[in-house]
Amino acid sequence: MKLLLVVAYFVPEIGSAAHIYFDLARAFAMRGHEVHVITSYPRKFNLSKNDADKEFPLDEEINGVFVHRCKHNAIRDNVIIRGMEHFILPLYYLRSFQKLKLKFDACLIYIPPLPLYYFARFVKIIYGVPSVLNYQDFHPQELTDVGVLKNSILIKIMEFIERQSYKNADFITVLSEGGIDYITKRGGDSSKIEHVYNGCSIYDSKRANMWDFKKIEGIEDKVLISYAGILSPFQGIDNILNAAKELQDHKDIIFYLIGDGIIKDHLARRIRDECISNVKLLPLQPRDKYLNIINSSDISLVSLDERMKAPCIPGKILNLMAAGQPLLAVVPNDCETAKLLICSNSGIIVMPENIEELISVILKMKDNPLTLKELGDNGKIFFKNNMNLDKNVIVYEKIFNCIANKIK
Repeated sequence: MKLLLVVAYFVPEIGSAAHIYFDLARAFAMRGHEVHVITSYPRKFNLSKNDADKEFPLDEEINGVFVHRCKHNAIRDNVIIRGMEHFILPLYYLRSFQKLKLKFDACLIYIPPLPLYYFARFVKIIYGVPSVLNYQDFHPQELTDVGVLKNSILIKIMEFIERQSYKNADFITVLSEGGIDYITKRGGDSSKIEHVYNGCSIYDSKRANMWDFKKIEGIEDKVLISYAGILSPFQGIDNILNAAKELQDHKDIIFYLIGDGIIKDHLARRIRDECISNVKLLPLQPRDKYLNIINSSDISLVSLDERMKAPCIPGKILNLMAAGQPLLAVVPNDCETAKLLICSNSGIIVMPENIEELISVILKMKDNPLTLKELGDNGKIFFKNNMNLDKNVIVYEKIFNCIANKIK
């Protein structure tokens, strides 16, 4: 098939969206499909230090995948401009699509940004290309949950787009069963929705000797607890700092926060002003270094703000389970992440507002290496059975064939 993937973030950018779709695009290409990706030009704030000042071609082939990049304004810390970017992306991507002058059999679109639904509508109506809308997060619900989006008019506009996207989609994929319920309650057709976990390639165990981050950092005698991912209001990372601050007397424990986002400066100020000596904040890392960090960690943190009600699953869980990492999830106990950890028996769940329990669980986990190994092994088994990239590609191929045949 001739496939088009549309995603706002793609390699060399760092982040779950970029690498999930890079892995997926390569997997399609390896199965003989012609794969094109329309995406944004790499934003400096999403690049590793080594790539930040590089120039990248607008069109290139990477591992058999044809990548087409669009340049547009992007500012990380300005919420208004970030919101405007979501609405202009369909226009930039449509222009890139029209320049290709190719007939695609199917299109897979990473959402958010939610307005990319209009890209799907345009290419379906004008060019007859059916699309699968892959909802990784649910807007505007998540934005209103944590108070990022407050304008009532804009909320109504986003809710209208959301309902239209559910109603008119050729097909929808979500990361959890809760996502199916969420969409059907808002007008989606359950017969056109499927639960498909994100997938990635299973790590090669022969690379285990490369996981030397603790040695590099000189912390081989410490229990490394890491959070690697986006630093935004959605994550509730202040809870981690609150716990770390109370654990400073335990000299065998150290926390690493790795990533970037709009609350990075806030976290840095807290660490400095409150003299939280057992927390180290690192910038975005290249993929190999990121994998080194999570594989070298003793406990991996997943965190969500307690106000989050939308059925989302953080993208980082995929890599953490693949790596066999024991998970400590600071999340509401009724959220999809908690349900996933309970189903897979791969981690321990602590409510975000319960800092005392979080401290207690950390101390128990670090003193029980057999428990950590069991949790990590359970996660890896669940990953192999449910998040195997090769299996996911076959699922998507069946969906593509289904919606393509309906067009014909």
